Amino acid sequence: MLYIDPSACIDCEACVPECPVEAIFHDSAVPERWADYVALNAERSAALKETGGNITEKQEPKMGCGK
Repeated sequence: MLYIDPSACIDCEACVPECPVEAIFHDSAVPERWADYVALNAERSAALKETGGNITEKQEPKMGCGK
């Protein structure tokens, strides 16, 4: 799962069409059934930021990513 740091996001939505499983939405357009993921995203991105878990280069999709 990829987490987007909401404090660093500039709301350009460039990531939306790049998501291979169409799972990225502007925070004002998140479908109701996935609304709980907004808080989870904020929590996990903050935790990963503290541990240096930032993605710095493009990687190949992992097994089970929905492809």
